[in-house]
Amino acid sequence: MTESTPVTPPACVAIIDDETSVRVGLRRLLEVFGLRTTVHASGAEFVAWLEGGASRPDCLLLDAHMPDLSGLELHRHLVSSGVQIPTVILTADDSAELLAHGGANGIVASLRKPVSGDDLLAAVERALSGKAPP
Repeated sequence: MTESTPVTPPACVAIIDDETSVRVGLRRLLEVFGLRTTVHASGAEFVAWLEGGASRPDCLLLDAHMPDLSGLELHRHLVSSGVQIPTVILTADDSAELLAHGGANGIVASLRKPVSGDDLLAAVERALSGKAPP
């Protein structure tokens, strides 16, 4: 009889973006590379999902600018609630506020949209490995 090695499920990345096409595209890309994903149209939807007892994802992909609760506001809310999840921020601009948060409190990378698949995957890999940004 051989001893079986436990199978580790693939890492899970939560995608939080208010644009449907972005969520779909990111989900497809990450799943091609063997990652599990969950998608959420808003920060409030993601918080409700977590509070509903869902398993915490291994990494977050957050849109910096969403109505009602921006990616940075969502990240601050999670950190203040004691929820630490390695995070990649996606943005369409280079705002000083966003750049000032790079590397702080679990933000692994801030990437400018449109982001290349290679850059996105490299940032997600850094987040999942726990390595600090270069």
